[in-house]
Amino acid sequence: MNGRKLGKYEIIERIGRGGMAEVYRAYHSALDRYVAIKILHPFLSDDPEFKDRFEREARNVAKLKHPNIVQVYDFDYDPEGESYYMVMELINGPTLKDRLFDLGSIGQHFGEQDTLHIIGSAAEALAYAHARNMIHRDVKPANLMIDEDSRVVLTDFGIAKIVTGAQFTSTGGMIGTPAYMAPEQGMAEPGDERSDIYSLGAIMYQMATGRLPFDADTPLAVILKHLNEPLIPPSDIVPDISETLERIICKSLEKDPANRYQTAIEMLQDLDELAGPNPRARQYDTIWMTGKFGTRELGPAFDTGKVVAGSPGRMRPARVLALLLAVTLLGLVALAGFGGDDGLFADFLATREPNGGIGTEVQTDEAGTPQDVALAGMTDTPEPTTTPTVLPTDTLEPTITPTEQPTLTATPDLTQTAIIMMATNLAAAPPTPDMTQTLAACDFGYIVVSPDDLNIPPSTLPKDYNNPRLVPANQDFQFELILKNTGACAWPERVRLRYNEELSNNPENLDLEPLYDACTELRDPINFATQGQTNFYFQQAIDVNEQTDTLIFTGTAPRTFGCYYGVWDVLYPDSNVHIGTPLLMTIRVWGSR
Repeated sequence: MNGRKLGKYEIIERIGRGGMAEVYRAYHSALDRYVAIKILHPFLSDDPEFKDRFEREARNVAKLKHPNIVQVYDFDYDPEGESYYMVMELINGPTLKDRLFDLGSIGQHFGEQDTLHIIGSAAEALAYAHARNMIHRDVKPANLMIDEDSRVVLTDFGIAKIVTGAQFTSTGGMIGTPAYMAPEQGMAEPGDERSDIYSLGAIMYQMATGRLPFDADTPLAVILKHLNEPLIPPSDIVPDISETLERIICKSLEKDPANRYQTAIEMLQDLDELAGPNPRARQYDTIWMTGKFGTRELGPAFDTGKVVAGSPGRMRPARVLALLLAVTLLGLVALAGFGGDDGLFADFLATREPNGGIGTEVQTDEAGTPQDVALAGMTDTPEPTTTPTVLPTDTLEPTITPTEQPTLTATPDLTQTAIIMMATNLAAAPPTPDMTQTLAACDFGYIVVSPDDLNIPPSTLPKDYNNPRLVPANQDFQFELILKNTGACAWPERVRLRYNEELSNNPENLDLEPLYDACTELRDPINFATQGQTNFYFQQAIDVNEQTDTLIFTGTAPRTFGCYYGVWDVLYPDSNVHIGTPLLMTIRVWGSR
């Protein structure tokens, strides 16, 4: 893809890859602007409804204009690659997932102020989007980016809905990443605003404690824990966490959506109270009204945290108290003035009957003579006077209208229900090349622990003579490979390496610059994967932030000296679900020409 033109954009390099899309840095020469282009995998367009769904959701996402939501500039179809793509604002900075990994690798976690800043920014983005009926459905650290100015940007709005669609949700397909998935999403429900709030609560838990709220060896086991297992209080992990922050986290992670924050605005109000007299500056200030789940936005006033003169603003607590006091005083005055027919406002409130009575209004005829005209629905027939029946004193009971209580249904055994649903769903849902239901949604990733610089061939200098990747021509070789699980989901046994023939034979789609720099005597490195074995397996299960067992990678060196490479996919067992980006391995061959 590097150097290729995609519409008005020149592809520069790939900067990310997931189960559903690849992301490239690109350049728009007419605007002198660098952008990020997310290219969805071609297999997704096999769905006959995909085109309409993609265009509809892309338009909706492009309408979102908020400093904490990545801006979508354009979208289109690439006939050459047979894939759809979205052009977005390029964020120069790491993801929250990267930051969490860096801190976790040294046994640390985020402090309270950083947590409030990042979560508050994300909550504000959600509040803005929710007010426009846009639910994210896959809020996770990999979708939160932090730019050079510490601005927090939420990405991938609409992607979960685009890549799954109605046919998956109707057959029980789940949307989301298991480590951050709300319980109702784990039960194959689509979720609503409160599902996004749960996911944000899971991120907040991880930031404040350095641990996920629920973890297990498989995605299904993680989902079942979200459904059934009690939450370990954050203070059990970090004793000095503030009570208020712990309360906010625990409320966000309530299993029953009715017990969570009903809106992101409610969550923001508590976060602001925790921040004290100097809360995080708001990017948008808004008027709010009661809606389906609590609040809805009427209109924004962008002012980097301050209310513009004449612009709408939120109802601050002090204003609410003042308003309540004013209403109370008005009520007292009304009681004093409305006490009877001779009250202060009796004439003002009453309409008159015919000839000045109640139920008519006075008009004038063409000659200017006053006439009594009955109001709509009124007649001159007086209402019969009803004398109330007085019951004996000893039979009087206060009439109590029972408050309608929600019908409580006995909680089913969610473990059994989820297992049954998963079995049914996996049987009913149409199979896809990347198992989109659960595994592809998981936030997988890895880094290479050993050997060092696997993507750079070893030097022929004496210091590298013992390097097992410096191989005599036409000789067998082997080296030890160790990876570290940096994702949000554990790996079961037998994660495998599979040779990627397509990428290995298309070097224009690879970043081979480090290899070119190390092999100046040969400008065209060659694919070395000529051995018969095309799969290698890690035998042990690997937890999050744990290293794999040692895998012995073997091969046979080519007959001609030079630098060689091979591309391998790291795959979830018994599937085509990718764990992170493809792995580029290099060797150097010497001793023959």
